Amino acid sequence: MCGACGRTVVADPALGPVRTTRDLLVVAQVVNSITAGLPGGPVVRVSGDAWTLAGRTGTSTVCDTVEQLWTVLLDSCARTSDVSLHVAQQIARALPAASPLADRVLREGLSAGAH
Repeated sequence: MCGACGRTVVADPALGPVRTTRDLLVVAQVVNSITAGLPGGPVVRVSGDAWTLAGRTGTSTVCDTVEQLWTVLLDSCARTSDVSLHVAQQIARALPAASPLADRVLREGLSAGAH
C-alpha cells in the first residue's frame, strides 16, 4: 500500500515507479493500435488505475500490469493462430516506438508472445 489512499499499488516494470493517467492512456492507445485491424478484436480502456480489456463476446477482464494486459489479450487471440501471428507482426512493425513508454509496452507484448 502506498499509505495515502490505502489501496495496494501494483508494481509494473513497463510503467516504472509512477503510474499516471496519461501513461495508462498511452498504454491503451499503443495496444489498441496493434489490435485495430482485427475483426471483432478486443479493446483496451483505462479503468481507474488499471485497464479493462473488453472482448468481442461481451467479456471484460481487468488488468493491473502491461504484462498481464498482453498475456490476456494474446490468450484470447490464441484460439486463432492467424490472429496471434497478425498481432506479433504488428508489434514488430511498430518497433522502435515513438516514445520510451510505447517502446517498453511493445517489447512487453513481444515478450508475452514468446511465452
